[in-house]
Amino acid sequence: MNQAFRQAASATVQRLQSKSQIATFLPQRLLLIGQGVAEPSDQVAADLESLAASAQSAATSLLCSSILAGHTSESDDFGDAAIWLGQGAFGKGQEQAVLKSLGLEGGQISSVELSPQTHIPKTVNASSTTPELQSLSAKLAELQDLYCFSLQSDSSDVIYSLVGRSKNGWEGLVGIGTWSDD
Repeated sequence: MNQAFRQAASATVQRLQSKSQIATFLPQRLLLIGQGVAEPSDQVAADLESLAASAQSAATSLLCSSILAGHTSESDDFGDAAIWLGQGAFGKGQEQAVLKSLGLEGGQISSVELSPQTHIPKTVNASSTTPELQSLSAKLAELQDLYCFSLQSDSSDVIYSLVGRSKNGWEGLVGIGTWSDD
């Protein structure tokens, strides 16, 4: 995994940590673990690290820094980090539970539409496909009940969460997009 990806994902986690008491962070895996949730097995953690790396590769191939914030973000400082929520009620309609597990609350929640072909948010202008996007799409297709939402905070940051259910539990990605108020 390249150093630029680690820096971008770490920048995302640092910004999230500045907003609230965030979930446990495993820096070696670039993985956020929901509050009160046991660490995943080594295999699940490796799979989530691979998901985050695949998201970064796809974003880079499409000339953006976050596959979740896509081309709508004004900043290239933030990448996507993996999240592990484990078992629980984290399906669509349970966005507050996801945010609470990650230590993030407050702000306006909005649904983010996913492309039926690629399973990525339509914040990404993916008029053509890349091998990296195809690889990420295949990983996301393995998740059931996949959905995405954003949280507009009181700053210029918008926090994106992509959540789905694997055979092991609820997991996904979190990223940040930045917009100026001008």
